[in-house]
Amino acid sequence: MFPITFQKARAERFLRCIEKGEPIGKVQTVDEMLSLAGAYFFALLSHGPLLRRTAAELAGERLPKDQPREHSEADEEMVFSDLHAAIEFVGHLTMLVHDKQYDARFEPVIRCLVNQDKQIRPIDGFKSIS
Repeated sequence: MFPITFQKARAERFLRCIEKGEPIGKVQTVDEMLSLAGAYFFALLSHGPLLRRTAAELAGERLPKDQPREHSEADEEMVFSDLHAAIEFVGHLTMLVHDKQYDARFEPVIRCLVNQDKQIRPIDGFKSIS
């Protein structure tokens, strides 16, 4: 379990900054980091259709324009789960940068697809797959 202290005012400030593209300012405590991560997680979820379309394009696929409601709900669940995996993978990449282990495996910019099963499909920038 992860301890949480949520402050509505902090969330409102972060959302305002994200929406307006303004600097967030200092984020120093675990609670502030978690609140900011939550605000960005919400912002990413609100871009679900765009994320699905981008993922399909990277995979060389096209999404149908009209689909039944149950397919839309399944897509929303998939975006939610895939987003968790993507955040975890980006966290791992950030750790590799911090530990000076990134450059041995990746170019400065990488592109890939990550799914809820934590499968990674490299597109560009991978020096080795491991």
